[in-house]
Amino acid sequence: MPDPRFYHRAGPFRLADLAGRFGARLAPGVDPELLIHDIGAIDTAAAGEIVYFSDHSYVVALASSRCGACVTTTELAAHVTHCPVLIVGDPRGAYAEIAALFYPEIPAASVQTGNVAADAVLGEGALLAPGAVIGARAVIGARTSIGANAVIGPGVVIGEDCKIGANATLAHCLVGNRVTFHPGAQIGQDGFGFVATKTGLRKIPQLGRVVIRDDVEIGANTTIDRGMLEDTVIGVGTKIDNLVQIAHNVTIGARCIIVSQVGISGSCKIGDGVVIGGQVGLADHVTVGDGAQIAAKTGVMRDIGPGEVVMGYPARPIRQFWRDVAALSRLTRRDK
Repeated sequence: MPDPRFYHRAGPFRLADLAGRFGARLAPGVDPELLIHDIGAIDTAAAGEIVYFSDHSYVVALASSRCGACVTTTELAAHVTHCPVLIVGDPRGAYAEIAALFYPEIPAASVQTGNVAADAVLGEGALLAPGAVIGARAVIGARTSIGANAVIGPGVVIGEDCKIGANATLAHCLVGNRVTFHPGAQIGQDGFGFVATKTGLRKIPQLGRVVIRDDVEIGANTTIDRGMLEDTVIGVGTKIDNLVQIAHNVTIGARCIIVSQVGISGSCKIGDGVVIGGQVGLADHVTVGDGAQIAAKTGVMRDIGPGEVVMGYPARPIRQFWRDVAALSRLTRRDK
């Protein structure tokens, strides 16, 4: 369920109303008067929440889901036996529409103006530099400093002894203690989520958060996107360099080191103690095991096991990489 500190929920809506609005049909025997109270993800949905099911790989997860209803195709509907079904041609597109119905965008006119909202909470010894903006219901911990022209969005919670650099923006996030954000860091912005429809690309509402644990450091102009429904999470003691992009729903473990210009695609899972060199790129949904090391400029398109050391494009074990380089060198060497 999206955090009410950051998102205003509409509804509930009847299944029949949802079906009528998005050109769907109810499966036989489904009660059209059933109320749906929220959207959810298959793994974490509660009763009264609607999810979408568009891939056979989620059959097992759906079977154990507590969701109240499901949006799916005619073909996949045969796998749904424990909840009401809404049948559409494009479940992801319909779900994007449903999410936007439950969570409409807040009009710009309703956003507070002024430097510090009246209902913001500032802890003892908190310091604000000129031009800093603190949004409604934001909570700033004791001895935390907010740099010049930094913006702390509505509902954001920041712990004690943190340092927020100049021109940083924090939105839709929960931050632990002793966290440092260098100037220009952008936290909690929209994840890059779109679905192709007959009328063009439809934006999928990004309704998750960014959760940053204690003792994290985030470099200048690094961007960390909020999750779609689940959170983007940065683990305890992790250090992130400048100009890193972390996409929505990424989970990064404790005490990791991520060097500049790394790009981590959506829904990647990074274990504890991982070291990622500069300009590494990770494809979406990749898992990197505890203690793995990824050399600079590597392209990761497969899972990396715990303790594995990889290099190259595409990534392969580092000894194999250097054997390949040596073999290529021998093949191209000219005889004197």
